[in-house]
Formats: sequence, structure tokens, C-alpha cells
Amino acid sequence: MLVNDSIADPKTFVYLLKQAVIKPQFGKFSGNYASASLPESKSFVRVIQVPRMSDSELDVAVPLEAESFIPLPLDQVYLDWQKLGTKDQSQEILIIASPKEFVDKYLKILEDAGLEVSALEVESQSCHRALVPAALQANCLIVDLDSFRTSLIMVENGHLEFTSSIPIAGSSFTEAIARSLGVSSQKAEIVKRKVGVANTAEYPNIKTALLPVLASLSAEIKNIIKFHSEHSQNKVDKIILAGGSAKLKNLGENLQPEFSGEGIIVESGNPWINLPQIKNPPLDAFDSLSFTTAIGLAMRGINE
Repeated sequence: MLVNDSIADPKTFVYLLKQAVIKPQFGKFSGNYASASLPESKSFVRVIQVPRMSDSELDVAVPLEAESFIPLPLDQVYLDWQKLGTKDQSQEILIIASPKEFVDKYLKILEDAGLEVSALEVESQSCHRALVPAALQANCLIVDLDSFRTSLIMVENGHLEFTSSIPIAGSSFTEAIARSLGVSSQKAEIVKRKVGVANTAEYPNIKTALLPVLASLSAEIKNIIKFHSEHSQNKVDKIILAGGSAKLKNLGENLQPEFSGEGIIVESGNPWINLPQIKNPPLDAFDSLSFTTAIGLAMRGINE
């Protein structure tokens, strides 16, 4: 149904959305308003700096400055931006752009499902809202692992700085196990969820088979941290794992040694950390990692 983060079968997707609204797994819907996220691979997120100026001047200056960073002509994207703060004599601006063609198709699918879209934002914004404590001016890298890609989301002083997407994700681990055991992807997925990154008596070579994937993931994370260090004096203190594939057993423990020498802590995220008013969430923090983006989107509605 999804091919390269694009919806290949809109009719089926619309049907499934309607069914999810009618029979949700948790709770119930009382209206048809929805906030939705755009995939990181279809968006561009970056912090730029412009001279200090009035809001009216920013309305003119930001698109002109953004044009240098966005890989598509401005007339082909929806551009949004927000002020983050000042740095020296400059104003820091978060710019977000997504292709109009993709967004328009996405909106039509949601509307065909009977939903009235109140807001659209990229996944990194939702993850950031859910995972980074609101009062903490953190410098961290969110590693959002799904089935087919991983989003690397840099947060500096509590604000989104930039994002990147890589094709190393849950399916990479599944394929490595399938090759090692000579089994189908379906069987490998079952083994992956049962064993995780470990060698057991029943499966004595699983960890060994997954080491190349772990090495590739670590290398990509290190590249992002290096890029950040070359453009900022603020050191990354923490790597936060999120997304459904972050629930792979022993993932954090096996990534930690790669970053301990740099004093960076690797930990699983808690999507409920900024929702103290929810005393008994339907899922614990670990199981909720699959719904980090959805929780972050819901928080937007609460905040507004």
C-alpha cells in the first residue's frame, strides 16, 4: 500500500482509515477533525539564520533565504516557518517545506476518508513534541526507526535543528535474519521479535547476523553527529530511540558501546513524558514507541 512513503492504493487506504475511525483500537472518536503527519522523506526541515528584523520583513526575507536550502523551486512546495530565538545578531528560523504535489494528494485521501484536516506537520515535529521534555533545553538526536526507513532528528537547545532519512530500518534486520536462517521474511520477522539482538540456544547466530546492520546504523548516526559538531559548539548528550522498530530487544544495549566513548547516552524514548495529566495510559512507554508520532500529533491538539 505504501511505496517509498507514497500511498500506492488510495482506495484501500481510504477504506482502512474509515474503519479505524469507526472501530479504533483504543478509545473512540467524537468528531472528524484530524491532525496528520507528513513523512520525513517527503519533507525538508532545517534551521537557518537571518538578520534580526520585524515579522513583516521576515515574511519577505525567509522565503528568499530558504530558496538556497530547499532542493525544489519554491512554487512547487508548501513552505512554513517559525521563529526559534536569537543567536548573536541573528534570528534563528525553522523552515519546513513539502512538495505541493505530494501534500495535495495526501489531503485528498484524508478528505475522502471523511476527515477534516486541522493541521499538517512533518513527523519530526510530532516526535520532538512527544519525546523531548518541554522544560529541558536538550541537545539530542532522535532516532525514529520504522519498518522501511529511519529518521534522524537533531534537536539543539530543545529545538528542531535538521533531519535526515536513511533506508536502514526494521526490514533491514528482518532481511538479515532471513538470509542467515534461510527462511521467509514472515518467519524472520517472528524470530526477530522473539529474540532481538542476541544469540540464544535456539538461534545461536542471530546477533552475529545483525552486527553488519547495527554497524551501518551506527555509522549513519555518527555521520549526523559529526555534521552537527562541525556546525555547532553544542555537544550531543543523548540518543533517543523511537518508532516501532526501536522495540527490537537489546537494540539500545548494543548501540551504546559505539557512543560511550563520546559520553553519549543511548536510551528508549517515553512518548508520555510530556503528558503527566494522563495517569494510566493505555500502553506503557515501551509499547507506545510505535505510536510516538500519533501521540505527538494528539499533543498538538491538546496544546492548541
